[in-house]
Amino acid sequence: MVSAVFEDLRSRWNKEQIRKEVDDDVSCLVADTDYPWAEITIMVPGEADVECARVAKLTGCAVLTDDSDLLLHDLGQHGAVLFLDSVQTSSGVWDPAEPDIRGLRICPHSLSGRLGIPSVQWFAYELQRNAHLRFAELARISKESSKATQLSSEYLEFLREYQHETADNEVTREAAQSMQSLDPRVSELFWQYELPGIYCVDEQPHVYLGILNEDSSRRCAWEQGRTYRSLGYSFFNISRPAAKRFPAVHEFVRRGGRIVAEEITLSGTKTVTSDLELVRKRLALAHSTFDDGLAAESFWFLFVLSDIYRDGSGTTTVPSAKELESFLTNGYMAQSTKWADIHLLAQMQAGLYSLRILKQLVDIAAPGDDLVESSSLLADLPPLHIMMSRQKITQSFANTRLVRHAIHRLIETYG
Repeated sequence: MVSAVFEDLRSRWNKEQIRKEVDDDVSCLVADTDYPWAEITIMVPGEADVECARVAKLTGCAVLTDDSDLLLHDLGQHGAVLFLDSVQTSSGVWDPAEPDIRGLRICPHSLSGRLGIPSVQWFAYELQRNAHLRFAELARISKESSKATQLSSEYLEFLREYQHETADNEVTREAAQSMQSLDPRVSELFWQYELPGIYCVDEQPHVYLGILNEDSSRRCAWEQGRTYRSLGYSFFNISRPAAKRFPAVHEFVRRGGRIVAEEITLSGTKTVTSDLELVRKRLALAHSTFDDGLAAESFWFLFVLSDIYRDGSGTTTVPSAKELESFLTNGYMAQSTKWADIHLLAQMQAGLYSLRILKQLVDIAAPGDDLVESSSLLADLPPLHIMMSRQKITQSFANTRLVRHAIHRLIETYG
């Protein structure tokens, strides 16, 4: 999950944390700073490919990626792509004494020169049209096509994906700097509002929700937490000037075996205020129910579990107390992991990540607003490497007595 990698590089991976996970000496890899990657890990507006291509063109660096499409962007004369799956050491194992790391580096400018064509985009275009042809034949056709005096409409349409419009101005750079705490999905939504002509290609803003490991025969796990996401979208929407508001946001989620756009109608101020108050009441009830010797992450696991228990779990029976206790302590409700366990975990992940979206949108819409009290409501949400991990759930509920008591209170309060 890109959001987890971004968060970890900025605020998790210091020397101490790395040593807990890696047995080898990491002093040659990590500088003396507390968080060596924090300053060089940035969230950019729009597609990451565009920014990576821009940096490669300016600096002549190689972009480490597994996305071959990056070869079709303008990387300049010296910019290159280094494929992740080609990276290896000469011996096959990492030896700090002999840090010889190799990989396949491709420079599109040099490659197009060897093929005798103006750019590798010509080759990619012909490959898309004639995937059955051999390399030599594709190279010949590309060379002939590139000599055309007038570009075809089909070729120009093909190029559009790799010729993005950018907004490189001081206002954009300042806004981008202040958005560095956001997840990619929230950042994308922000820029669709900020620069709709560039980043909002459809009539309404859109959010692509991640693909969760879930039971595809059941209702999408992202249904869990949808009320929190809708509240976040609506709160952010009404914080914008009236002329820059939208009536809806489209979420791309799984429906059956397909990915579809589902429209979420955005609420007005009165409904948003009412829904925020409902969230406060839910959290207050949960704190009075579960705050009894449990760590912060344990509380949030129980909170989203209580949401699932209260709302019902869709097409299957709500788990019993014994099954819930087993799920929290072992990771499964019966003797081994079944689809019901996988889907329940996905629902918890969806609920927690939806709360994270709500927190980030409220924070950027009303920073420091005492009326909202977002910091006190959602400040101690666990980081992504905890909230999205089944192992972290079972570790946080190692005390069987506390778990049994919490489950009893959950059923008593929400059943």
